[in-house]
Amino acid sequence: MKKIFRYILHSIGIMLIIVAICAIVNELRYSSSYLDPVGQIMGNFTMTDSYFQTENDKADHEADLSPDIILLDLAQCYSRADIAAGIEYMCDAGAKVVALDVIFGGAGNGDTLANDSLEHVIARCKDHVIAACRMVPQYDPLQKVAAGGDESKINMYKKEESYFVKNTGCVEACVNVENETIRKFSKTLTFGDTTLSTFVHEIVRMTRPDVYDFWESREENEELIHYKQTMFEKVLLLEVLDIVRAKKAIDAMEDPMEKKLFMQEIEGNDTYFRELIKDKTVLVGDYLDLRDFHDIPIVIDGTRRICGTTIHGYAISTLTKPGRLINQMSEKQGMLLGLLYTFLYCFIYCWINEKYNDVSGVLSTTLQIIMMLALVFLGGYLFIERQYNITLLYALLGTGLAGYAAEIFYFLLFKVEKMIVKKRGGKTLEQEIVENIENR
Repeated sequence: MKKIFRYILHSIGIMLIIVAICAIVNELRYSSSYLDPVGQIMGNFTMTDSYFQTENDKADHEADLSPDIILLDLAQCYSRADIAAGIEYMCDAGAKVVALDVIFGGAGNGDTLANDSLEHVIARCKDHVIAACRMVPQYDPLQKVAAGGDESKINMYKKEESYFVKNTGCVEACVNVENETIRKFSKTLTFGDTTLSTFVHEIVRMTRPDVYDFWESREENEELIHYKQTMFEKVLLLEVLDIVRAKKAIDAMEDPMEKKLFMQEIEGNDTYFRELIKDKTVLVGDYLDLRDFHDIPIVIDGTRRICGTTIHGYAISTLTKPGRLINQMSEKQGMLLGLLYTFLYCFIYCWINEKYNDVSGVLSTTLQIIMMLALVFLGGYLFIERQYNITLLYALLGTGLAGYAAEIFYFLLFKVEKMIVKKRGGKTLEQEIVENIENR
């Protein structure tokens, strides 16, 4: 019983040293720029990247289909009149939502008729259209002067939105994403004192009320994007415009027989697109605009950079496809897991150090590797098979530092005990360990 109590006390001492090491490193990374990469590594650490890549690399893996989402590519078609015709066709074909992942500035191309055409189409189809907006950081020195130097009164963000939103009354949603690797999506985004509903949030609200209600019932605002490889049906706007233009040309014909003949020629393609679009979510984006390409955590189709419109598709699929929504362990639960797991390692380390002192270094390092690997494999199993993401950072960090912290602890302990022994006489813990080995 005394040994157990001693191991517990020693374990607590080792953990206090671990906490002190973390606190020192944390303080240094804020005060010394050359140590900032340490903080960045800790901030970006996630095992989920490896889990997604492992799942996609399985020998029997086949890409999923997402039948509810259509990607409409604006590539090489930037006339607002043509875009208006494409949106109108999609809405008339029965699309649940046409979500515009494109912001149309007020100036446009100077073509008033084209601007009016797009605005009129949006107004007519406003119940089925979502327009994108984004918040852009800004800083004007004059604002600081006007606010009397109080930065809390300064509007640090400017909202960029399409010119037709205010006049048409269509739904608007925020398309801002993470600045670095995109791993998560959320219900809302907050910029200063402004909170906006996100693109995915509004799309799900308008297309899948059941999924929306379930998502709203979850406490988490952020969700992990499930990057299991998925195939989305992509349609070029130019293909749709071919049908629209052909219909207009046929309507202008005067000969009824000629009209019927030409209509039969395009009827097959028209029927195909209408059946493809009916009751679907249409995400509109420009796949030639490299500014809208972002880093993702794994390789999909040979690349780690994909279009933001496709990322929105993955986020929507995470919510709508069964078995994709990941339950995440909270930060507090992760810290508790880290403390308990580190304490377990420290306790076993103390026992090994006392009972097998001559080979304690090898055994403790082996134990350290086994416990860290076991944690990683457990995390992978729960993530892939049970859709639960445990927070491994604190447990891995604590276990990794425990060996070094234990060396420091026992060095200090022996020094203190020797000082006490010199004053009182008797045996040190080190002498007891040596005698125990000799007596075995």
